[in-house]
Formats: sequence, C-alpha cells, structure tokens
Amino acid sequence: MQTKNETTKKTKGLADSRVFWAILSLFLALLIWAYYGSNYGTEITRTFSGVEVTYVGRDAMRDSQSLIISREDVTTVTLTLTGSRREMAKLSSESLKAVVNLSTVTSAGYRTMAYTISYPSSVNTANITETNKLPQTVGLQISKLATRIVDVRGRFEGTLAEGYTLDTAGMSFDPAYITMMGPEEELDQVECAYVVVDRDDVNASFAAAANYNLVNEAGEVLSFDDVSVDVDTVTVSVPVNKMKEVALDVSLVEGGGATAENVIKTISPQTVTIAGDAATIDGINTIYIATIDLSDYVTFPETDYAIILPNGTDNVSGVTTAKVNMTFTGLDWAYFTVTNLEYTNLEDGYAADVMDVTLVVTIRAPEEILSQIEANNIRAVADLSGITTTSKVPATIYVDGFADAGAVGDYTVYVRVQPDTGEDAAEGELAAAEGEG
Repeated sequence: MQTKNETTKKTKGLADSRVFWAILSLFLALLIWAYYGSNYGTEITRTFSGVEVTYVGRDAMRDSQSLIISREDVTTVTLTLTGSRREMAKLSSESLKAVVNLSTVTSAGYRTMAYTISYPSSVNTANITETNKLPQTVGLQISKLATRIVDVRGRFEGTLAEGYTLDTAGMSFDPAYITMMGPEEELDQVECAYVVVDRDDVNASFAAAANYNLVNEAGEVLSFDDVSVDVDTVTVSVPVNKMKEVALDVSLVEGGGATAENVIKTISPQTVTIAGDAATIDGINTIYIATIDLSDYVTFPETDYAIILPNGTDNVSGVTTAKVNMTFTGLDWAYFTVTNLEYTNLEDGYAADVMDVTLVVTIRAPEEILSQIEANNIRAVADLSGITTTSKVPATIYVDGFADAGAVGDYTVYVRVQPDTGEDAAEGELAAAEGEG
C-alpha cells in the first residue's frame, strides 16, 4: 500500500514531465482549432423566405411630392446568404429586411426599384455573402395623392309595421358628404358612400348611426388600402309615415233656397289614401276638395276638382282629381220679372236713381211655396256704399215673406249716382209733402 509521500512524489514527477505538457498543449490546440473551424472557418448557405419589404423616405415622398405607393407587386422577398456558421446563426426571416429607398421618386407612375438588405446590428456583414435575391427588384405603382368629396346615399331594407310606409325621398344623412384622400386613380372609381339600413316592424321615424361602403357606379363595393376618409359612420334619418284612408267631400254654402238637405251628391273616388306623420294623419278624417255656393247653380254640371292634400301629407293612392256630381231634390224654380229695384247706403251729398226698369231673376223654392210667390214679393237692392258715380252695382235679391225661397245666380243693376243739388233736394221735399197730403 502506497503512502501519502509516495503519491505526492509521483504527482510532482508528472507535472515536471515534458511529455505530459506537450500532449496537453496539442489537445488544447485541437479543441481551439475545432471550435474556430466550426464557427468561423466553415461557411454555410441558408435561404430566408418571407423577408419583409420596407421603405425609406415614404413619409417624405408623401409630404413633399404628394405621392404615395398605391400598389406593391411584392411585399416579401426570398434571400439566399452564405457566411460563417456563427454569423448565419444570428439571422432569421424576421430579422432581415429588404429596404427600398424612395428618395429618388419625384413623379407618379410604375417603377421597378432595387433594394438593399438590412441586417441586425450584431451581425458582421463582412462575413456574409448575398448569394441570391428573388426577386432582384420590386415593382411599385406610385400615385398622386388626391382628395375627393362624394355624397352619401342609402336604402332601407327592413320591414314596416302594418299601415306604415317609408318616405324614401325624405331619407337624410349627416354628414351628407364624405371626404376621401388617396390615390387619384382609386378615388375616381368611387360613385358614392352607400348606407344600408335594416330594421324590422318599424312604426315610427328614427335616426341611427350606420357604417357605409364606398361603391362604384354599378353599385359594387370597393376596398382600398390606401384611401382614408374623414368619418367612419354617418347618422341616417329615416322618415316612416302612417297611412290612412280618408273620405273626400265638398263644402256646401246654403243659398238660393237650397240647403244641404236638398242636394244629392256623388264623388268619385269617394276616398283617398294619404300618408304622413302619425300625429298629423290621426287628425284628418275628411278632405274637402271644393266649396260650392248653392245659390250659383240651378243645375250643377259634373265637375272635376283637384285633390289638394293637407300640409305634411302625401297622396299614396296617386289619384289627383275627383269627379263631383250634384242634383237638387225637393225644389223647383221659376223666372220672375222684378220691378222693385232699389238702392241703399247712398253717400251723403249724392243723389241716385236705378236706371234699369226691370230685372229677370230666377227664384228657387219648394214647389208648394214657389207657386205662392208673385213678382211684387221680390226686391233687387243695390248697395251703394262707397259709390259716387254712375256704376254697374251688384244687387241682392230679397223674396219678402218666403224664408224658404231664394234667388239663384248673381245680379247687377245700373245706378246713376251724382252730386245732390238744391233743386233735387227741393223736388224731393215737395214729393214727400204731396205724399203726406
């Protein structure tokens, strides 16, 4: 068994051996050579796909030249690189970039441009060889940056409650216009900003925020990456109206011995369907298309009247005129030659006399009353208010003692009006005195 002293002697002898140190040095040299060779001496080749294409000077080109990239033929490239194993280990498709310098671009158009490879800062590019680029260049469409304003349009695609209708022409949008900014050739394709509103069982007008699409003239939705807009949504106001069927009628002014009870009337059509705000529509039950003075007619001709709707309503039926036919019942009429021609309301300081001797008038009344009327029961009275010269004056016809009789039509008489003289006044006083005697 070896003692401690013997072991120490052997170890000391090994440390002093030249052969031992020579072998150890050779071994360490081999390790260093192997490490260096594997990391620095041996070159490898790798291919990196999906390397992003980036741009230098894009903002400056936009700001100074009003130019933008409207289309890129490729957005990534494939690179084949050769280098030491150590440097290549630092690379990946994400850490590499294909950089295009836009500083030379000064006009719109299609361009083919070269690119350079950007490496991570930790990579020694002196040990990297660019073996291949695919593609070698990138194609760009450079466009003039433009601004365009288009109007907002839209439609309602939902459903309405029973008895309601959509006022399509009344749809409005806020804002009414959209401002776009982007490539001129893309903006030229846009016809309008289009909104589609979809709600069910609607029974009242409403307003709502809605998205829109940019569409072309054919109504096709357009999609652009480089077009910006000033607003993303618009407020759509959709007017929804209530519909109602209402009666048509005429307003009768009693006169000439006739009342509404003496009239049989027919109106075609009898009703019309209208639409409008619910509060307005609920207050309308009848539309009067005409006011007819019965004293103007002995017989009434069949007449067409325009259907004038109340404010705030629309004609859903589409019928714009109504035919009115009236006949008188329970009445008869006759001509009378009237000699009682008078005047009233003569201005002070004037004298007057009726120049007409007789006046033929038409009197209407129930048959049993008409048979009792004589010509001397009838008076034609001219109102001379404000008249100071000889004039043709409207005359009112009175049938004294017969309240249910009346004149049909309009009548006038000629009245001589002139300043009063003393002679005229004396003659008047003498005639009055003789009458009293």
